[in-house]
Amino acid sequence: MILAIAFVLLSIIIAFLMIPKLKKQQETKTVVVFSILLLIGTALNIGIALKINIPSPLDVITFILTPIKEYIVSFTK
Repeated sequence: MILAIAFVLLSIIIAFLMIPKLKKQQETKTVVVFSILLLIGTALNIGIALKINIPSPLDVITFILTPIKEYIVSFTK
């Protein structure tokens, strides 16, 4: 739990350091993308810190491509 709080605090510090600089340079799209990626990264790190089972993106790719592979292999038999 302490590690999850540390991730949140670290993310807040990073946001307070980076976002004002980006706003000063009028990089609104960069601020939006930065905020989204920081939020995703923070959420994943909190999940890991709380030992929540986070599926791998490779599982989704395997699920999608396995039927396609089997279809192509069926032509070679």
